[in-house]
Amino acid sequence: MNFQLASSDFAKLIDLFGRVSGSVEPSFRYFQIYYRRGLKFFATDGCMKLEFSSGLSITPFTGVFSIPIDYARVLKSSDEESNIIFSSDGDNIEIRTDSEVLTLQKARGENIPSMERKFEYSSRFLLKEFNESLNFISAASQEGDTIEIFSKGNDTVLAASAGRAILISMLRNEPRTDFHFSLQYVTTRHLVKSLELLSTKELDAGTGISELGLKAGPLLFSICTDETGFPVPPAFLFKEVEGGVGVQKRALLSALRKIVRLSKQGFSILMISDKKRIRFFLKAGSLRYECEIGKFDGEEFAVQVDPRKLQSVLSRMSNSTIYLLIRDDYLLMVDKKSRMHLFVPVIK
Repeated sequence: MNFQLASSDFAKLIDLFGRVSGSVEPSFRYFQIYYRRGLKFFATDGCMKLEFSSGLSITPFTGVFSIPIDYARVLKSSDEESNIIFSSDGDNIEIRTDSEVLTLQKARGENIPSMERKFEYSSRFLLKEFNESLNFISAASQEGDTIEIFSKGNDTVLAASAGRAILISMLRNEPRTDFHFSLQYVTTRHLVKSLELLSTKELDAGTGISELGLKAGPLLFSICTDETGFPVPPAFLFKEVEGGVGVQKRALLSALRKIVRLSKQGFSILMISDKKRIRFFLKAGSLRYECEIGKFDGEEFAVQVDPRKLQSVLSRMSNSTIYLLIRDDYLLMVDKKSRMHLFVPVIK
C-alpha cells in the first residue's frame, strides 16, 4: 500500500472520523484503511458506520490497517500544501510528513468492516436543512432516548420525546416509499456533528435490511435502528399551524440564560401567561426568582419546563419570532419558517 493525501484533506478526514466515533467509547476511536473496489476509509461509533470512497487511483492491496484517530491527529499540519504519505510493510503502516514519521506495528488485520452498503433510496434532502432539523429534534434528549424519522404523506417527520416535551420538525420532500426509523440519541448527536463538516449540498436517505443509509457524495453512512413505539403526534401538527402570538426569541433566551445561572441541573420552572404577559418562576430552596418576558395578548396557560432544555431547543429555532398557541391541552411553540414545533402539556 502506498498513497498520499494533501495535508488539508487529511485534516478534514481526521476531524470527520473523530466526530463519527465520538468520545463516549474510547475503543471506537480509530479509523481503518482497506481496498474494496478502490481505496476506502472507515470509522464507526459501534452503531453508525461511515465508509469514505477515495477517488485516488492506487494499486490494490489486501488486509485492513487500523489507526488510532488521536495518533493520526498529531500529524495534522498547518501547511495545507504539504502531503501526508501512507505506506505499508507487511503488518506495519507508516505515515509520513515532511518532518515526521509515525509507524504503527502489527496494525494490519484481515477482515474488511461489515456494514450495509445497498439501500433503496427514497428521499433526497438539502443536507443543511436536514441537519438543522436533526439538531433541533435531539436538543432536549439524553442518552437512552431515541430520535424518530418517518414518512407522512408529502413530508418527512423528525420527532423526539424528552420528558414532558415533544419536539417535531417537518421537511417537505415527498418520500417515494413509507419508512420509520428509530435512531439512538448518542449516534444522532455524532451524526449531527459529522454532517456539520460536509460541504455537500444534498443528502440521500434509503432503507436497507435493518439499517438507515445516508449518502453524501463519496460518503456512505449506515446507521443501526431500534424498534420502538412512538405515540402518533396530534393531527393538527401535520397541517399548517395558523394563529398564535409572536414572542421574540431573543427575549425568551435572555431570561432563560439568567435562570440557568441561578438553578441547578434538573430543576424545573413555571412558564405562565395571564393573557397580558409571560413570566418565568423559579423556586429552589430559599431562592425565589421571577422574570417577566413582556406583553402577551395570547391565551392563558401554565406549563412546567426544564430551563436548560428549553434554552437548548429555542436556540436551535432559526426564526427570530416564536409563535405561542394552545392546541389540545398543549402549549405549542412554533418556528413557522422552518416548521419546527415544541409542545408541552399545560397544567390543568
